[in-house]
Amino acid sequence: MKPEKPPAADRDAYYADAASWSGDVHGALRSSRSLAWIVALGLGAIAVLEAIALVALMPLKTVVPYTITVDRQTGYIETAQGLNPGKLSQDTAVTEAFLAQYVMAREGYDVADLQATYRKVAMWSTGEARDQYLRAMSTTNPQSPMKLYPATTVMQPIIKSVSLLSRNSALVRFDVERHDYGAASGDRQSYAAVIGYRYTGAPMRMGDRLLNPLGFQATSYRRDSEMIGSTAASQGSR
Repeated sequence: MKPEKPPAADRDAYYADAASWSGDVHGALRSSRSLAWIVALGLGAIAVLEAIALVALMPLKTVVPYTITVDRQTGYIETAQGLNPGKLSQDTAVTEAFLAQYVMAREGYDVADLQATYRKVAMWSTGEARDQYLRAMSTTNPQSPMKLYPATTVMQPIIKSVSLLSRNSALVRFDVERHDYGAASGDRQSYAAVIGYRYTGAPMRMGDRLLNPLGFQATSYRRDSEMIGSTAASQGSR
């Protein structure tokens, strides 16, 4: 007895289900491929952006050499940096120059320039710093350089470094070398001075303004010996 063939309607339904299943499978495959392409493109874009960022940051990765110097007399260790254009602001450079000039005038002694340096230091000082200097330079002071040194002696300051400690204070390290007429070599002492300073807009005479155009003034001044084992006293009054 031969098996009965399924009705035509059942066959059509079966073929329709098979076609629907095949379409679903192919659709899922297409969706998977599309998702894979999207993920691949996204990862590729991220890789490209990382490469661009790396190339952009390469100029910032530089090796900066530093030179360490040690003062033979004091043992002070200092990091020396090269002079790079634009690295030092104009305000900082001007302030450091004023501080160096102030120390050179205040700590130097030369009878030939005494009147000019005295006027400069007095003008560039105010308050405690000015009072201390005037007392130190008074002819009635037995520790005045005019009492301590003969007229042929020259005290020459040599600035070693200027460091700004804050907006209104600085540390200046320097040597003072003594030269006596006819002597082969002079004595040399190392010092560090902590200086308080400001800029004032007070009115000045034309001659004073030319000597101090920005109104720089030292408000406090303390000098201490930097010599290792030195018994020299602090000379903040100078």
